[in-house]
Amino acid sequence: MQNISNNLKASLYFDDIRETKVRREQGFTLQQFHYECSRKRNDIGMPYGPTQTTILQLQIKSLPDRYLKEIYKRLNEHTESCFSIVFNASFRTDVGENTLSDYDSGLIVTGYAISVDEAFGASHPETAIFPSGERKKNADLMMTSIRLLTKSITYIGSDSYQKKLYINF
Repeated sequence: MQNISNNLKASLYFDDIRETKVRREQGFTLQQFHYECSRKRNDIGMPYGPTQTTILQLQIKSLPDRYLKEIYKRLNEHTESCFSIVFNASFRTDVGENTLSDYDSGLIVTGYAISVDEAFGASHPETAIFPSGERKKNADLMMTSIRLLTKSITYIGSDSYQKKLYINF
Protein backbone atom coordinates (compact mmCIF):
# COMPACT_ATOMS: atom_id res chain seq x y z
CA MET A 1 0.00 0.00 0.00
CA GLN A 2 2.83 2.41 -0.65
CA ASN A 3 2.60 4.81 -3.66
CA ILE A 4 -1.00 5.91 -3.14
CA SER A 5 -1.92 8.93 -5.22
CA ASN A 6 -3.01 12.05 -3.39
CA ASN A 7 -4.58 13.60 -6.51
CA LEU A 8 -8.35 13.22 -6.65
CA LYS A 9 -8.95 12.12 -10.23
CA ALA A 10 -11.84 9.73 -9.70
CA SER A 11 -14.47 9.50 -6.98
CA LEU A 12 -17.03 6.84 -6.10
CA TYR A 13 -20.49 7.73 -4.80
CA PHE A 14 -23.09 5.26 -3.56
CA ASP A 15 -25.89 7.11 -5.39
CA ASP A 16 -26.94 8.01 -8.93
CA ILE A 17 -25.45 11.50 -9.38
CA ARG A 18 -28.10 12.34 -12.00
CA GLU A 19 -30.90 12.00 -9.44
CA THR A 20 -29.29 13.01 -6.14
CA LYS A 21 -27.16 15.96 -5.06
CA VAL A 22 -23.98 14.49 -3.66
CA ARG A 23 -21.61 16.20 -1.29
CA ARG A 24 -17.84 15.96 -1.48
CA GLU A 25 -17.59 14.12 1.84
CA GLN A 26 -19.98 11.40 0.61
CA GLY A 27 -17.43 10.33 -2.00
CA PHE A 28 -14.53 7.92 -1.78
CA THR A 29 -11.22 8.26 -3.59
CA LEU A 30 -11.16 5.63 -6.31
CA GLN A 31 -7.72 4.06 -6.63
CA GLN A 32 -8.52 1.69 -9.48
CA PHE A 33 -11.39 -0.05 -11.20
CA HIS A 34 -11.67 -2.84 -13.74
CA TYR A 35 -14.40 -4.44 -15.80
CA GLU A 36 -14.53 -6.21 -19.12
CA CYS A 37 -17.61 -6.29 -21.33
CA SER A 38 -17.84 -8.81 -24.16
CA ARG A 39 -20.38 -10.33 -26.53
CA LYS A 40 -20.42 -13.48 -28.60
CA ARG A 41 -19.16 -13.09 -32.17
CA ASN A 42 -20.01 -14.99 -35.32
CA ASP A 43 -17.54 -16.42 -37.87
CA ILE A 44 -16.87 -13.03 -39.49
CA GLY A 45 -16.41 -11.27 -36.14
CA MET A 46 -19.76 -9.45 -35.87
CA PRO A 47 -21.13 -9.30 -32.31
CA TYR A 48 -24.52 -10.81 -31.54
CA GLY A 49 -26.59 -11.55 -28.47
CA PRO A 50 -26.54 -9.81 -25.11
CA THR A 51 -23.43 -8.56 -23.33
CA GLN A 52 -22.12 -11.34 -21.11
CA THR A 53 -22.08 -11.22 -17.31
CA THR A 54 -19.59 -8.66 -16.01
CA ILE A 55 -17.98 -8.15 -12.60
CA LEU A 56 -16.86 -4.59 -11.85
CA GLN A 57 -13.94 -4.46 -9.42
CA LEU A 58 -13.31 -1.23 -7.49
CA GLN A 59 -10.61 -0.30 -5.04
CA ILE A 60 -11.16 2.74 -2.83
CA LYS A 61 -9.20 4.51 -0.15
CA SER A 62 -11.29 5.12 2.95
CA LEU A 63 -11.28 5.65 6.66
CA PRO A 64 -12.13 2.75 8.97
CA ASP A 65 -14.99 2.85 11.48
CA ARG A 66 -18.48 3.45 10.06
CA TYR A 67 -17.45 5.10 6.77
CA LEU A 68 -18.41 2.10 4.64
CA LYS A 69 -21.64 1.16 6.38
CA GLU A 70 -23.64 1.90 3.19
CA ILE A 71 -21.77 -0.69 1.11
CA TYR A 72 -22.19 -3.32 3.84
CA LYS A 73 -25.89 -2.48 4.01
CA ARG A 74 -26.18 -3.07 0.25
CA LEU A 75 -24.18 -6.28 0.52
CA ASN A 76 -26.66 -7.64 3.09
CA GLU A 77 -29.81 -6.48 1.26
CA HIS A 78 -29.16 -8.38 -1.98
CA THR A 79 -30.94 -5.66 -3.96
CA GLU A 80 -29.97 -3.70 -7.02
CA SER A 81 -28.06 -0.47 -6.27
CA CYS A 82 -26.57 2.50 -8.12
CA PHE A 83 -22.93 3.49 -7.89
CA SER A 84 -21.44 6.55 -9.61
CA ILE A 85 -17.83 6.95 -10.70
CA VAL A 86 -16.96 10.57 -11.49
CA PHE A 87 -13.75 11.76 -13.17
CA ASN A 88 -12.14 15.13 -12.37
CA ALA A 89 -15.01 16.44 -10.28
CA SER A 90 -15.39 20.03 -9.14
CA PHE A 91 -17.57 21.15 -6.25
CA ARG A 92 -19.56 24.25 -5.33
CA THR A 93 -17.96 25.84 -2.34
CA ASP A 94 -20.14 28.94 -2.22
CA VAL A 95 -22.96 29.04 0.31
CA GLY A 96 -21.16 26.30 2.25
CA GLU A 97 -22.80 23.51 0.23
CA ASN A 98 -19.72 21.69 -1.12
CA THR A 99 -21.88 19.75 -3.62
CA LEU A 100 -20.86 18.26 -6.95
CA SER A 101 -21.16 20.92 -9.64
CA ASP A 102 -19.26 19.58 -12.66
CA TYR A 103 -17.14 16.68 -13.88
CA ASP A 104 -15.35 15.59 -17.06
CA SER A 105 -17.13 12.26 -17.46
CA GLY A 106 -18.56 9.46 -15.40
CA LEU A 107 -20.13 6.04 -15.13
CA ILE A 108 -23.39 5.13 -13.44
CA VAL A 109 -23.28 1.44 -12.57
CA THR A 110 -26.38 -0.50 -11.58
CA GLY A 111 -25.75 -3.83 -9.95
CA TYR A 112 -25.37 -5.93 -6.85
CA ALA A 113 -22.57 -5.76 -4.27
CA ILE A 114 -21.19 -9.31 -4.02
CA SER A 115 -18.02 -8.88 -1.95
CA VAL A 116 -16.10 -6.35 0.12
CA ASP A 117 -12.48 -6.89 1.22
CA GLU A 118 -10.56 -4.49 3.46
CA ALA A 119 -6.80 -4.09 3.84
CA PHE A 120 -5.60 -1.95 6.73
CA GLY A 121 -2.25 -0.25 6.32
CA ALA A 122 0.13 1.92 8.23
CA SER A 123 -0.54 5.61 8.68
CA HIS A 124 -0.29 7.67 5.53
CA PRO A 125 1.40 11.07 5.40
CA GLU A 126 -1.58 12.96 3.96
CA THR A 127 -4.22 14.72 5.97
CA ALA A 128 -7.57 12.95 6.10
CA ILE A 129 -10.78 14.97 5.99
CA PHE A 130 -13.59 13.36 7.97
CA PRO A 131 -17.27 13.83 6.98
CA SER A 132 -17.67 16.13 9.98
CA GLY A 133 -15.09 18.45 8.39
CA GLU A 134 -12.43 17.58 10.97
CA ARG A 135 -8.89 17.20 9.62
CA LYS A 136 -6.47 14.71 11.07
CA LYS A 137 -2.85 14.28 10.06
CA ASN A 138 -1.53 10.74 9.59
CA ALA A 139 -4.98 9.17 9.76
CA ASP A 140 -5.08 5.40 9.44
CA LEU A 141 -6.58 4.71 6.03
CA MET A 142 -7.56 1.41 4.53
CA MET A 143 -7.88 0.09 1.02
CA THR A 144 -11.24 -1.51 0.29
CA SER A 145 -11.90 -3.76 -2.70
CA ILE A 146 -15.52 -4.01 -3.84
CA ARG A 147 -16.89 -6.42 -6.43
CA LEU A 148 -20.20 -5.68 -8.15
CA LEU A 149 -22.27 -7.99 -10.35
CA THR A 150 -23.16 -5.47 -13.03
CA LYS A 151 -26.65 -5.10 -14.54
CA SER A 152 -26.04 -1.93 -16.57
CA ILE A 153 -23.42 0.75 -17.12
CA THR A 154 -24.33 4.26 -18.27
CA TYR A 155 -21.50 6.32 -19.73
CA ILE A 156 -21.89 10.06 -19.13
CA GLY A 157 -19.82 12.44 -21.23
CA SER A 158 -19.69 16.09 -22.13
CA ASP A 159 -22.72 17.97 -23.50
CA SER A 160 -25.12 15.65 -21.63
CA TYR A 161 -24.14 12.65 -23.78
CA GLN A 162 -25.30 9.35 -22.25
CA LYS A 163 -24.99 5.80 -23.51
CA LYS A 164 -26.44 2.88 -21.56
CA LEU A 165 -25.15 -0.68 -21.86
CA TYR A 166 -27.39 -3.43 -20.52
CA ILE A 167 -25.64 -6.58 -19.34
CA ASN A 168 -27.11 -10.07 -19.30
CA PHE A 169 -26.76 -11.93 -16.02
